Amino acid sequence: MDCDAARAGISVVLDDEVEPSAELQRHLEACAECRAWQDRAHQLRRSTLRPVTDQPPPDIGVRLPDRFRLHRWLRFALAWAGVLLIAWNLVDMFAPGSGTAIHLERHQAAFGVALGLAFLFVAWRPDRAYGMVPFAATFTLALSISAIIDLVNGASTLVRESPHLVELAGLAMLWVLGAAAGPGRDRPSAQR
Repeated sequence: MDCDAARAGISVVLDDEVEPSAELQRHLEACAECRAWQDRAHQLRRSTLRPVTDQPPPDIGVRLPDRFRLHRWLRFALAWAGVLLIAWNLVDMFAPGSGTAIHLERHQAAFGVALGLAFLFVAWRPDRAYGMVPFAATFTLALSISAIIDLVNGASTLVRESPHLVELAGLAMLWVLGAAAGPGRDRPSAQR
């Protein structure tokens, strides 16, 4: 047996995990170069094998960090606030009429629906709360200021402006979830 045939035989032994033939064993006893080649092949094979462990396979489902499990009730409350905002504002979006007043009311209602959808999205994916805070804060604070001006001028009543409290409560919940997921926090590996 020459060295090329011996090395091919060594490969077969390694790949198929069979016993070497008597002829291959005799060649390895006589050839130091083939014994060194066999040792290097064994080392290479061992370096590419992964050790078998008793650990279960990794969970490939999406998981949120533990801190979001603490805020589960907050997520449900934020979802409810989103549903309320969408329901209240859809009525105004499709109200009959024409003119500047109804046009402005539809625009405001569209923003209310958008805010409700943002609340629902964050309730579903709280790891996205941090990015939603600027939008929600800007819109909610601007509406609150306009509601206060309307109340002071007598253009509206406290009962009529009370739905804005849902927006403020939603902003507070969004803020808490955003603080849990902001920069420097562990990024989630998935959703629960």
